[in-house]
Amino acid sequence: MWLGTLVEVALPAKDATEERFAAAFAAISHVHRTMSAHDSASDLARIAGGAHRHAVVVDAGTMAVLRLARMLHRATVGAFDVAVAPVLARGGLLPARAASQSAGVRNMAEVELLPGHQVRTSKPTSLDLGGIAKGYAVDCAVAALRVAGTHAGIVNAGGDWRAFGAHEWHSLRVRHPMHPTRVVTLAQVCNASSATSADYFGDARGHLVEPYTGALRRFGGSITVVAPSCALADALTKVVALVPETSHKLLSRFAAQAFRLDMCDDHLLATTTCTSPTAHLRLAPRLAA
Repeated sequence: MWLGTLVEVALPAKDATEERFAAAFAAISHVHRTMSAHDSASDLARIAGGAHRHAVVVDAGTMAVLRLARMLHRATVGAFDVAVAPVLARGGLLPARAASQSAGVRNMAEVELLPGHQVRTSKPTSLDLGGIAKGYAVDCAVAALRVAGTHAGIVNAGGDWRAFGAHEWHSLRVRHPMHPTRVVTLAQVCNASSATSADYFGDARGHLVEPYTGALRRFGGSITVVAPSCALADALTKVVALVPETSHKLLSRFAAQAFRLDMCDDHLLATTTCTSPTAHLRLAPRLAA
């Protein structure tokens, strides 16, 4: 159990050694320790506690995720924003200190990313990387497996997963938005990453934060993104949910494809941006039709 979910590493028999499994899980646990909004010793806690008084040095991985978050914040004109921890805390989704440590800032633009992996904020600011860090952790586990000499494998963190190395096609299955114990096959993927965001087991308010209003809302169905990296796939699911009318440009920019499952008159409606097979993705027959 890491990052609030069950993490699985699957390797072919010829690559499956204890040392390689250990390397993958160590990479996952490192991201958990440095980027968890629930850990009082994490980089996020230190940013909230002191970055408004002096620059705080953070882990290289935390800086990489914050840079990606800032890029997406700018590309979506503020729709994707990781400075929403106070909203989540007031909704009971994060520790209460995330709300008390913030002076109301809900804008990634006020977070300065400085050389030397330093972060500074203009006011007390609480960040939440829950919409991107899990995917980044999967990417880190894959990188650790490659360094350890692993030729192929799959890392799965609660539906954020990445298959690498082998030229094999894997079924991309997601939960049915109204019947979470059932699964729906969307596509086949090869050497790619995928992430799904939904409110299968959440309360009526949902977990998605409207950055302009600070309101919580549900996803309304589920959104799945297939992308070259799991961090991108994870983050882009929120982009598609928040700004569907402009998300096509970002998806195209990152060679990503999106799938959305919704209910319409008691029937499952599946839509996708994928119009033809690629080297890493081919649609399930029903969707292709």
